[in-house]
Amino acid sequence: MYELDDDKICNDKYWVTLTENTHIKSSGEAAKILKQLESDGVLPKMQNHEWARLCIAFCFAKTKNIKDWEQKPSMDGGLEIASFNTCFNQNGKKGEEKFWLAYISQRMFDEVPERKFTKKHLFAYIQLAWHNGAKLLEGRYRKALDYCDGNIVEAKKIFFDELAGLAAQHREGGSDGAALAVSGSLHSSNPVSDGIDLKSSPAANREMGEKIVAALQGIGKGVKVITFLGQGVRYDSYLIQFIDYADWDKLYDRFCSAMGIPKDSSIVRTEQYAGLPHAHEIKILRHENTWHKLEKTDFESALKQYRGDFLIPCCIGADENGKAVFADLYEAPHILVGGTTRMGKSVLVSSIMKSLFELNRQDSFEAAIFDPAANYSVFKTAPNLWQGEIHGERSRFLSLLENLVDEMNERLALLREHDAEKIQHLPEEYRPKLLIILLEELAALLDTDKNAEKPIIQMLQEGAKTGIHMILVTQEPNSQTFSSKLLANLPSRIALRVVKPGSSRMILGEGGAEYLTSKGDHLVKWNGSAARFLHGYNV
Repeated sequence: MYELDDDKICNDKYWVTLTENTHIKSSGEAAKILKQLESDGVLPKMQNHEWARLCIAFCFAKTKNIKDWEQKPSMDGGLEIASFNTCFNQNGKKGEEKFWLAYISQRMFDEVPERKFTKKHLFAYIQLAWHNGAKLLEGRYRKALDYCDGNIVEAKKIFFDELAGLAAQHREGGSDGAALAVSGSLHSSNPVSDGIDLKSSPAANREMGEKIVAALQGIGKGVKVITFLGQGVRYDSYLIQFIDYADWDKLYDRFCSAMGIPKDSSIVRTEQYAGLPHAHEIKILRHENTWHKLEKTDFESALKQYRGDFLIPCCIGADENGKAVFADLYEAPHILVGGTTRMGKSVLVSSIMKSLFELNRQDSFEAAIFDPAANYSVFKTAPNLWQGEIHGERSRFLSLLENLVDEMNERLALLREHDAEKIQHLPEEYRPKLLIILLEELAALLDTDKNAEKPIIQMLQEGAKTGIHMILVTQEPNSQTFSSKLLANLPSRIALRVVKPGSSRMILGEGGAEYLTSKGDHLVKWNGSAARFLHGYNV
């Protein structure tokens, strides 16, 4: 409790005495943290009182008592707020400052119940909470940044989700004071709160954001929030939170019409935004001369940074933030890659193969490459080529594929002999190498020799358990060439741009590839997962 003179009582007049003729100051470090978070776009431009409330609320939400706090921060270079009421009466709500005073006081009293506190103690406590909350917020952001390998856009999402989660505790009932305080602080400080938050965005993105809002409102869809999330490899990303439920599939055509964008194009991409109700991330394609190029050096750097634990790791592209995406060929276990000629298909497959050669021990696998178009001659000197060469004569492919089936059957016999389900279960001394088969121009092979389908299907059906994995590459497939049995045994699909929606459905099992750009963009469905949009490296 507070220390009172004998003739004083703790009434409204005393509360006024506690808060009058005071100013609040942050530590110098809290000021620097705010500047850095604003610079990274993690927080919008904030007033000192908004920053103070957010820090104090977060400190109370994330710590049990003052023993968890840093005790003697430097106050040099700190931010200043003119009065207690200026700091804690947000948005002019009557009585708001009294809630904060009661809440902070009770928290302070609970630290040392038997102690009597003074006005000086109160403001020292507020300053410490401000400092420690800022440190905690910075720490949470840095942790998210490390988790996302330095990707600011992804780190911001994690950071905002945590803040929104605390606020949600209040909205869902049963909140504690800290959650309530964070909820109030988020109203002005969190970019994913009510309002149009485009002031700190580049002029072009501010203009585009306003255009998006106008288009949505023009078709009768109210926007609660719009935030510019950042610039990706080829797209600019905007977070849109609608006032109520939005079925984007039904909105898409009208939105494109309102924006003056052809509906059957790659200009707009959308996906649901996790962590917020009625929210979507809208991505708008920039002009080609502003695209970030993913060059060979970027690819090589990404491979060096791989730290996963996949059995057969490979790189299947980069996401919109430029972060390399890795997958496990063991889980695939076979892949169909399709797309119209000159859409970047061979370059993408080359990058996948290069990652297999780089990320896996050379003595752990062999690569059987069937390449009639000489697209993969870069691998001709690889020491672990099956039969020591790249095979380019299509007329020999059937007999070579049958040889591979013989190899598979020998491995199956080995599994039966050792009562093992897959080669990974064999004793190491009996375990054969993995065999990765790359077969280019599949449609042309099947058109030339329909008998080639039989050994391919045999290996698709039983090869994975014996350590045989196939990567089949083709231009736009059709139902006359590709049987349903063949497609049914290819659980992983990669589609580059195609001309016809039917070709996209043949490759992916769904439409979408007809809307891709022609520069290596692709959709990936890994072992039946949902389609994921990625970019290719120019290797």
